[in-house]
Amino acid sequence: MDVPYFMDSCTEWEINDIVENIPYLDRNLWETSRLATYMTAQVNSRKKLQLQDICKFKWEGQEISNEPKEHITEISDSDIERLKKLAKQWAK
Repeated sequence: MDVPYFMDSCTEWEINDIVENIPYLDRNLWETSRLATYMTAQVNSRKKLQLQDICKFKWEGQEISNEPKEHITEISDSDIERLKKLAKQWAK
């Protein structure tokens, strides 16, 4: 992503997606390092190792999907009244 686009044209939902995925930015580097460490440890071990024996990452067991997350929002009666008044002001 270009810096000028990010600074000038990026929408709120794009920024939200970027911020939510920051922890996964270096995921390939971490996975590669763990695999190299696993292979070195497995050669020098008599027992069968798993990748998670070397290091377990917080994203393991999570599904990354492009499906929008459902947000449950509760609206109080006072919020409804406030929004109705605001809508009437905008209509004028």
